[in-house]
Amino acid sequence: MANRYYQKGVRRGAARALGRARYGALIKKNSEKRILVFLHLFYPESWKEIREYLHNFEGYEWDLCITYPDFLEEKLDFDDIRKLNGKTRFFRFENRGFDIGPFLTALRQVDFMDYDVVFKLQSKGTHRPWIYIYRQLFVGRDWFRNLFEGIVGAGTIHTTIDAIANDPAIGMCAASNLIVHDPPHKESMVLRKLDEYGIRAKKGYRFVAGTCFAVKPQCLQPLADFPAGLEDFVPVPPSRGLSLGHILERYMTIAVTQQGFVLRGNRVMGLERAFKSPLEHDFEALSSERLYDLPYEYDDEFFFWALDHFMVKYRTKKIRLGDLRYRMGKEGEIIPLSACVPYQYLQGNREVYEEYCRIHEESGRPLMSPQRYDALIRSMEVDSFDGKHIIMVDEKNILKDGQHRACWLAHRYGLDHEIEVLEVKVLAGVDLAVEMAKVPVISAGKALASAKGRIRSAEEMR
Repeated sequence: MANRYYQKGVRRGAARALGRARYGALIKKNSEKRILVFLHLFYPESWKEIREYLHNFEGYEWDLCITYPDFLEEKLDFDDIRKLNGKTRFFRFENRGFDIGPFLTALRQVDFMDYDVVFKLQSKGTHRPWIYIYRQLFVGRDWFRNLFEGIVGAGTIHTTIDAIANDPAIGMCAASNLIVHDPPHKESMVLRKLDEYGIRAKKGYRFVAGTCFAVKPQCLQPLADFPAGLEDFVPVPPSRGLSLGHILERYMTIAVTQQGFVLRGNRVMGLERAFKSPLEHDFEALSSERLYDLPYEYDDEFFFWALDHFMVKYRTKKIRLGDLRYRMGKEGEIIPLSACVPYQYLQGNREVYEEYCRIHEESGRPLMSPQRYDALIRSMEVDSFDGKHIIMVDEKNILKDGQHRACWLAHRYGLDHEIEVLEVKVLAGVDLAVEMAKVPVISAGKALASAKGRIRSAEEMR
């Protein structure tokens, strides 16, 4: 599906006029408030639609800062952007850190504390046919529309500016359905990474998925002070794990609440979301996050790479250790457990394991070391095998997680020893369609009533 952005100037102009008529008192009240807008333009074709949203700032004192990757220098219509706002400042950067790296860098070059309200926007892509994430289904343009309607829509822009500029309790505004929690594996990874930077954050934090929000300027000071520069962001796409950009996406919101402010969620596209609710129910019934309902613990990095956002089927079963297999790399050779490098290490072949660890490090895969495996071995020998850290396989008995533990068990008890494993099958294509058809869909009436209730209660998320 190609990127699709629509100007729809007549319709948006009519909505703009209605918004101004409805919120005329707020516009007059806040007309002298100073507003700063950051927009990261990664998709030049999105400008024609984003421009319509930015017209909603007419009647306010606002400045515009455009950040963009250097390879788009010839594709941006700088003259058209200046026609909208003659005071626009442009910041060209290497393509690092998604929209976050450029925002952090540009923020440090602007006197953002001179403003009353700061908006951060980005040109979200619309090329994905669909994605199920944070227990929501986004189809095509949905995420882009939620992000922009959530804070700069024809009506929400006026209530957002008023809330940030005048309510002493509110620190940040965004679309209510995009103020979300991370699943456990991501949460643990984020907290560990922030801790490395000396930042203490608590479990249960929320953040704005998609990083389009309006915020009090003082709430951005911790971000501006963050000990990193553009050179610390990996070139897009990141090599592995949660990148610094992903970490700061969370920290921007965490910093707001750590200063004692609250987040306000603006409800948007409520009717459309209501009609998607039955399908979201089906996706939730197959989501990999269901695995957290089981009495097991999982490796965070593994879950992030192998299961995050996927639809799965699972079951527990008994299996001989000798029947377990391992795939050498993503599309590599499949070998028996007895041929695995950790098993050879336990047989005394240290050199082959050290080479294995070196290859892992050079290829950006999870870091391993003899010392780390020795520590795991000691813990299993002292505490026995912890059944909570279950070994995971696919439907062909190929190891997905727990290779080192399985090798130790085989070394200790023999290849004929049976263990319980968790079989997980990732669903896609025809398999996903078949399983979706098996899930009982809740009635559209119940879905609509439930959605209306969520809409009423989501006016403000505090």
